[in-house]
Amino acid sequence: MRILHLLSQNHLTGAEVYAVNLIQNQVRKGHLVWQMSNDFFAKSLGVQVRLQVETLSQLEFIKSVRSLRTFLKDNKIQVVHCHSRAAAKLCYYARLLLKVDDDFGSTCQVAQVSTIHGRQHISTSKKLHNQYGEFLIPVCENISTQLSLEFGYDPRRIKLIRNAVGVAQFRPPKVPEPKSAPEPAGKVLKVAVIGRCTGPKKHRTEIFLATAHEILNFKKIDHEFVVIGDNSQNLQTAVAFKAIGNATINFEFLNQFDLICGSGRVAVEAALAEIPCIAFGEYSFLGLLSSKNLKCNLETNFGDIGADFTGPHFNSIEIHQHIELWLMQRFQPGFKSELVEIALRLIQEFSDVFVQAQIERVYESAFFLRQYSNWIPILMYHKIPDQELNSPHKIFVTKSNFEKHLKWFKLFGLQTLTFNDLEKFRKGLRSWKQFPRRPLVLTFDDGYKDNLLNASPLLRRQSYRAQLFLLAESSIKSNHWDHVDAEAGDAIVSGTDRQQWLTSAFEIGSHGIRHVHLPELDHVEATKEVTESKKMLESELSTPINVYAFTYGDTNSDLAQIAMRAGYSYAVNTDSGGLLMEENPYAIFRVNIFPDETLFSLWKKTSRWYRKYYFKKRGK
Repeated sequence: MRILHLLSQNHLTGAEVYAVNLIQNQVRKGHLVWQMSNDFFAKSLGVQVRLQVETLSQLEFIKSVRSLRTFLKDNKIQVVHCHSRAAAKLCYYARLLLKVDDDFGSTCQVAQVSTIHGRQHISTSKKLHNQYGEFLIPVCENISTQLSLEFGYDPRRIKLIRNAVGVAQFRPPKVPEPKSAPEPAGKVLKVAVIGRCTGPKKHRTEIFLATAHEILNFKKIDHEFVVIGDNSQNLQTAVAFKAIGNATINFEFLNQFDLICGSGRVAVEAALAEIPCIAFGEYSFLGLLSSKNLKCNLETNFGDIGADFTGPHFNSIEIHQHIELWLMQRFQPGFKSELVEIALRLIQEFSDVFVQAQIERVYESAFFLRQYSNWIPILMYHKIPDQELNSPHKIFVTKSNFEKHLKWFKLFGLQTLTFNDLEKFRKGLRSWKQFPRRPLVLTFDDGYKDNLLNASPLLRRQSYRAQLFLLAESSIKSNHWDHVDAEAGDAIVSGTDRQQWLTSAFEIGSHGIRHVHLPELDHVEATKEVTESKKMLESELSTPINVYAFTYGDTNSDLAQIAMRAGYSYAVNTDSGGLLMEENPYAIFRVNIFPDETLFSLWKKTSRWYRKYYFKKRGK
């Protein structure tokens, strides 16, 4: 993709570090990436272009809007990632009525997403006009809550994604040297405070140093304080400390300390290194990081982001208590294992590989929605028998009726797409001139023989394609999950006959391994069902599998995360999910199709307004 990162930097901030980390990965993956800002303070692989993003006058703002519009058009930018309020506002106005050429000779609109690093000041204009783009990316729960509750932004367009951390550079060696206990005589405890030493953080660092020094002195424990960060030498305290303006922070650097103190990335990096950490930031003092307060730490970005603008929640009594707690616990058997447990949890949340994949997916969703913002009907079929079946679940449509359905779809002007087609449009790999005026996705579950014998020829007759969700276990010959033992069930294509699907009117997706109910499984078993089914089908059929269908249409947020981590681009269920497909691509709403559908019911179920109608009627 063609990506522009838009910042308003006058000095090095966490936002620029965050953006540069994204840029490095995106360039290595082959994307064309630019970085635009007032100034630059970190090395970047992106093409750097100076622009007055943060302007001082209305005239200067108008000039910057014009310059940005020209840049977007000249460089065929597909997605702008904004990293500040000034950047978001500038991009909002630059995109108005703007269309840029793509690589296929057609025109597209530029998508915008914005990462929100802190609480936003409330204003009437922000409430009336969301200037942040198609998606907002808050880095913690407290920001997400504010955007939804105080600004009234659509929760479906708010995607919580943590700050990416290069996990590998902070993890301890696989076989760490055991620390001796008790400590040798003359051991000096080293305590590091890492972070910006300006504004509120400066004052709180001074309080922390004074209180920690007092208690360590009282206990006659030799200690040394090191403060790492800009302006650290300007701290006003009688406590002796070593000031370091900048340092290369990695495991080797952090491992020289017995305690790390800080917020945001600092706390995450210390936890990944399995070093005790006391978290405090601009909003609150959360104390010694533990499994009990981890949830609160994540919600506040380890003390930096409050649920409101009140604060600071910070006093010397709390510092005293948590220094005592650290000294008491540091040699207890369970303390080290808890540090390991916390580290493993944070690897899942902050892994740069995982975060980068999430953000890239948001880019693609934003780009897709910028071009096509209507609901795409996705219909769910099962069996297509010659005659009516005595089915309690009514999950069939006879061959003759299915033929009528297809003719009616043609009459309605509907054109079918598969999830492979949707992925190409989403990634900008296919011209939007080819996108149907009225798209339709037809899906079939389980892989019945009558799909191959009856549905496929009828689909081909109308030049239609459909998506088929197969079980990965190729030995399954019938839908045993729908029948009692005495019943034979309905025939499913099995064994080597499954290769016939590759020359049919169907593209293949996964329906799990054995048609189990995923919410009843534990996390490990559910992960195996989703992940291994993809591998098994790709190995058997030599075709990429990019979509998963949850059995029984039943899913939850954890299962959606599993599908995303497994490498799928989409996952479908039945009657829940976002109003639009790209708002929640791992819980996509499908419409049930029954034996007695009429011309009117099919028209209704394929109309653009049906999803909103269904949502209001059933609240799903």
